[in-house]
Amino acid sequence: MPRYFFDIHDGVHQRDDAGTECANLQAAALEAKRLLPAIAVDEIPKDGERQTITVVVTDEEGHAVYSAALTFVGTWLLR
Repeated sequence: MPRYFFDIHDGVHQRDDAGTECANLQAAALEAKRLLPAIAVDEIPKDGERQTITVVVTDEEGHAVYSAALTFVGTWLLR
């Protein structure tokens, strides 16, 4: 089974050195999508109103093969 690596970018680059075995590229893309909400739970900005979290999937040769992003935007409605 091929191994894919899921690097996280959320203002800081976190490299995945271990990787995860996935049946194929579609399964790796699904794993990236599943990671985003789990990361966002702890990363919602406490001192700002905008943040984007990106997961970049690379294959065993180090080629980026998929990217998924989740953006949080808070807007104050009171003036």
